[in-house]
Amino acid sequence: MSLGEQDGFTHAYCVGIADLAALRRYMHDPVHLAGDPQIMPYLSRIAIGPDLSDDMTPTLAAEILALHEEKAALYPQWAADLTPLLTAA
Repeated sequence: MSLGEQDGFTHAYCVGIADLAALRRYMHDPVHLAGDPQIMPYLSRIAIGPDLSDDMTPTLAAEILALHEEKAALYPQWAADLTPLLTAA
């Protein structure tokens, strides 16, 4: 199956993150924060993982969502710009 065949997505961005602490650092890195507003206008929708992990923790998805919610609370404009792009993961 090609990427475009699943839910209409045409591109993917995949990163390997060691753990939740590293994910939090990545999400709040100044380069990442500066890049989001430059990239988001070109997106029609996005999905947030985890799509694949070697961490078998049953609460992993909820913990990642909590990090997303933390960032949204800290950066309300980022959240406002991102919310229309979100799809069910």
